[in-house]
Formats: sequence, C-alpha cells, structure tokens
Amino acid sequence: MIPISTKLNLWILALPISSIASVFIVGFYFYRESFDASAFSTAVSSLLSAILVILLVWERLRDSLFKKLEYLHKNFLFKLYNGTPHLFWTLDGTKKLRSDLGKYAKFLNLQLCPSTLLKEIDRFLYLHGEFYKRYQEIEELAKKQIEKPINLTRDLLQYHIGLTDYHSSSYTDEAEEIYKGIAQTITKENPKLVSEAKGFIEKTRESEKQIHSQLEDFLKSNNLRLELEPSVPWL
Repeated sequence: MIPISTKLNLWILALPISSIASVFIVGFYFYRESFDASAFSTAVSSLLSAILVILLVWERLRDSLFKKLEYLHKNFLFKLYNGTPHLFWTLDGTKKLRSDLGKYAKFLNLQLCPSTLLKEIDRFLYLHGEFYKRYQEIEELAKKQIEKPINLTRDLLQYHIGLTDYHSSSYTDEAEEIYKGIAQTITKENPKLVSEAKGFIEKTRESEKQIHSQLEDFLKSNNLRLELEPSVPWL
C-alpha cells in the first residue's frame, strides 16, 4: 500500500516541479537563439524561485497532512483496528466509524483512507445486515418453541444452529438438550433459512478479517501505531 506521504510528494513535488522544468526546457529549446546570458540567468533564477515556493508549500502541507493523519488515527482508524476481529458485535459503532471516515478522511484532493478499505467496510455492513435479517427469523422460530417463563438464550441457540463453534460451558445438560432439539426442528423445517444464515455469517467474518488486514497494512505503511500507548506509572 502506497504511503500517504508518497502520494503527497507526487502531487506537490513531482508533478509541479517536473511541469515547470519541462516548460523551461521546451521554451529554451525553441527560443534558445533569442536568449542572451542575461535573459538565461533571469529565467534560471525564476525557475529556482518557483521551485523554492513549491518546496515551502510542500513542507507546510506535509505538516498539515501528518496532523490530519494523527487525528484520523486517534479518533477513527485506531478504534476500528482494535475493534477487529469483533466488529460483528459492535455494529452501530462500526457504522458510525465508517460514516466519519467518509466525512473526515480527506486532505485537499487526497483521499486519506484507502477506497478499498471503505468498500470492504460497506461490504461487511451489507453482509451483516443480510445475516441479521435471517437470524431474527430464526430467533422468532425458536421463541415459539420455548415454554414460558424461560427466556431465549442466544449463546446456546447460535451454537446448536451452527452459527458459532463456541459457547459457555456453564449450561446444564437439560438446557443443552432443549436447544439442541429446537435447532434440529428449525433446521429440518427451514433448511434454506438456516443455510443462508450460515453462508452470510461466514462471509461476514471473512470480510471482518479483510478489514483488519487492510487496516494493519495502512497503519504500518504510514508509521501509525498498532497498539495502545503504554501508560506511565505513577512515581
């Protein structure tokens, strides 16, 4: 992934300076016969002055760019990175971070946050939404089988339906059997619903890994920290 500072260098330094130098060279080539020593000296001086101005502008913009990157890192990128691989359980927060990145991750005409990352976050949110619609239907079917006053235990339902491979070991054998039976009934009567839910949750988790990987690559390439700053102990 190309560092943002490199893009700024190309935008502010390479293109303007090369353009100015090209104009000077072309102009000198076509009008070299009419150039005397004084005119040539003046032209070179003007060229150097123009380059100096660009360098001064670039230095100011570079400082502003790094400040903007630090702001994005502190308020959005670092939170998103540390949210993975648990974005699945913090959907509202992920939506807000995505919205904020769309608003604030710009510097002049430069998009600071990679478009591929933003697209992957959008894909994650879409996949999660499709999964959640189906999971809500599964929960409603499960509730119809549970006798009151027992409340729905999502942990057990998700495990026995096959949406997760882990759950707490603190449940009784009776509870395990109840939810195992509920899951078997739902799967038998609604195979398409369960299959689609499993497919979407698998794709959602894979997208979550992609977000984490892209964020890590972006933070590393721009020398932004990946871990919390160590706290200073009281002396």
